Amino acid sequence: MKASFRSASLALAGIVLLLGLCALWACDRGAPSGPALDLAIARDAYAGGYFLEAETAYERYLQSDPQGKHRLEAWTRLVEISSGVKGDLSKAVTLLETATLEYNGRPEVNWPLLFRLGELYEQQGQRKKALDAWSRCLDTSDGDTAKIVQTQIRMAVANRALGHHDVAVDLLTQSVAQARDVETKSRAMYELAQTLSLTWKWDRAIAILNEILEMKKAAPDVKVMSAYLLADAYEAQRNIPKAREILLTLKDTYPNPEVIVARLATLGQQHVVPMTPQLQPGDSMPPEVPDASVPRKRKPSS
Repeated sequence: MKASFRSASLALAGIVLLLGLCALWACDRGAPSGPALDLAIARDAYAGGYFLEAETAYERYLQSDPQGKHRLEAWTRLVEISSGVKGDLSKAVTLLETATLEYNGRPEVNWPLLFRLGELYEQQGQRKKALDAWSRCLDTSDGDTAKIVQTQIRMAVANRALGHHDVAVDLLTQSVAQARDVETKSRAMYELAQTLSLTWKWDRAIAILNEILEMKKAAPDVKVMSAYLLADAYEAQRNIPKAREILLTLKDTYPNPEVIVARLATLGQQHVVPMTPQLQPGDSMPPEVPDASVPRKRKPSS
């Protein structure tokens, strides 16, 4: 209790000292004042981890300098504080909605703001709004293939979640064709195979997954997840020996080996086939994987 009180007192003293130094700084000849002082206080507070004080100062800066050249920094930091520090997604969305209106005439600046807005909408479960934001990203991509592919993959995953599988397949097929680097292409291919598997198009999914596994520069996590989904596909086609062979190769590389052991134990039992975890664009290897007892309905392959 005493240690906690001492820590809180030291933190408060640090804030008071910071504000006091800024006030003395402002009194010196030639020191910043007004919006410049607000910006300096905000930056120092943010660098020191005093995020609530930084938030207040950045808000003052935006209000006091409508034409300021550091407004993008302020908007971006405020969104980071709201979403990452305070966990207030609603406020972060409101900030981004305002910022995207401000930079509507500057596509190169607005694109990352719109993309982040789409991500926050998706986190809130507002996928239709996310798709609208990402559609605006396509409009502001200015022919940048990397931006277009990145946006299309996110739109495809959102459409898939809404049950629009045909739209997702079209977007991912375009992304695979347009991707300029192997890592991005392999991720788009994995998402395409994942989407095809949800509509039981196992033959097409298997062909894509095998192609990923043959790509030398594909991301390691994508290869592992592709192999897991490939085993799922072979099991759905009742090719149990092939599914077992693939799962055995994953015992030392899958993030949770116990999942592979459970999958091997239930292999061929139609009523306990697990749902393959979805790898989102840009994600690293998922820290957790689903339980092997999660049921999944199957249809026989055509």
